[in-house]
Amino acid sequence: MKSVSIAQARDSLTELLYEAEGGRPVQVTRRGKAVAVLLSEAEYERLRGSARPDFAGWCQAWRARQGAGFEGVTADELDRWAEF
Repeated sequence: MKSVSIAQARDSLTELLYEAEGGRPVQVTRRGKAVAVLLSEAEYERLRGSARPDFAGWCQAWRARQGAGFEGVTADELDRWAEF
């Protein structure tokens, strides 16, 4: 991944945006430390979508796997799990 300082990014923003749009992310640094990454809208949307797990769907699938006799999770079980 290409890395540029904030000053360099300011001076060549158009070129860097074309690079990011072309699928080549660009890291932006301040005093040598990474502070941001320029990436394409498509890549951002892909990452954004993968970061949102479907917790409700997972719960429904988990409950379905428990079988007909499953009565739920007790408060004691939840307390024990909270310790982890």
